[in-house]
Amino acid sequence: MKTLIAGPWVGEFGWELFAWTGYVRALSRNYDRTIIMARPSSEHLYQDFSDQFIGFEPTGGLTDAFFMHGHNTLESAKKLIMQNNIKLDKNTTLFLPKRIGFPPHTHFDQHIVLGSQVIKPEYKSLGVKEKAQGYDYIFHMRDRDLRKEDNWSVENWAELRRMLGKDKTFACIGTKQESACLEGSEDLRGIDMQSLVNILKNSKYAFGPSSGPMHLASLCELPHIVWSIPENKIRYEENWNPLGTSALFISKHNWHPSPDYVYKTFMEWI
Repeated sequence: MKTLIAGPWVGEFGWELFAWTGYVRALSRNYDRTIIMARPSSEHLYQDFSDQFIGFEPTGGLTDAFFMHGHNTLESAKKLIMQNNIKLDKNTTLFLPKRIGFPPHTHFDQHIVLGSQVIKPEYKSLGVKEKAQGYDYIFHMRDRDLRKEDNWSVENWAELRRMLGKDKTFACIGTKQESACLEGSEDLRGIDMQSLVNILKNSKYAFGPSSGPMHLASLCELPHIVWSIPENKIRYEENWNPLGTSALFISKHNWHPSPDYVYKTFMEWI
């Protein structure tokens, strides 16, 4: 029996979505059994192709791309394999997180050579229509220590909500460690992944700076409004948008467009 052991994933969430899971899903087709090692919160992302999921919360420094500063991924893999009594033999492949291609510049449709295998990443739409109550507007209020200067102020978010309309429904997503919630909005931070993707699937629009949750919106086919530096435009509109989800990318003011500019650009877009 050929076994694929993939992980442990310790990097950024957006990179997990578009620079990891699609490749592992495609690789799994060539194995009889697939074992995934990743954060417990991501289990639902692998549910359709994994035979065993091992939850792992990495410790170390800040997450960055496919790695975590100060964390030894290989040593973690060895420990998890031993702790879970996984038998290793000549038919076992350990696939550690790495830079696959040149993300985010590698297109989702591009074939990649991994060892002796040539694969194309496989993506699926997440969430189920009419499975959950959606919201008019979803906010991801980035509040990270990594590039802290890229966070938008709470005052900006409050002003954007005011302009979008008090009679609308709002919810905030992300992790409680790296995102904020606006007073008066539904706090969905930290909810389980399956519930989250169902909510996103049934919502109308998502707003936020470039981040993992905004990439998740793309896989849930939720139209999203994103702001960041011009270099990130191609990942939202093309390279990391395999489902062709509607995306408005705002780059004129990099990470800090005014709420008024975001609102006016959004209204022109719709």
